[in-house]
Amino acid sequence: MATEPLHLLVPIMHVIPSLSKITTSILIASILLLANIDEAQPQPNSNYSRDIRNNTVCSFITANNVSIRNGAGKHYKIITKLNRGEGVRATYKQGNWVKIAAIVSGTIPNKTFKPLQGWVYNAYINGCSEDQFDRWRS
Repeated sequence: MATEPLHLLVPIMHVIPSLSKITTSILIASILLLANIDEAQPQPNSNYSRDIRNNTVCSFITANNVSIRNGAGKHYKIITKLNRGEGVRATYKQGNWVKIAAIVSGTIPNKTFKPLQGWVYNAYINGCSEDQFDRWRS
């Protein structure tokens, strides 16, 4: 694969505040799609990484300071906050909430998955690929 385009995300983030939400989401999804973010190479002897890649959906956070909770609802405790463009691996939707299984760090071939068992409101998460982009909305 050619040079990874994820390094383009940092300069683009300075332009994003002036763009509409839809334009911003499409821009970020396009960059992640170009980076083939869903094709992380397995780490040696890492069943966890393989399981995460095979059993979750590549997704990303669409706003800043998004609360990740320990349950599917606003009344659950906030366990962390994520920002626009951060990659996550999600498993399923319950009502308007999406279950997150991991945070994605690094780029191919050094991509890693940090376990995170939490929930995000579906308005703040999109799928990475064109066919998965609106997966968490329907």
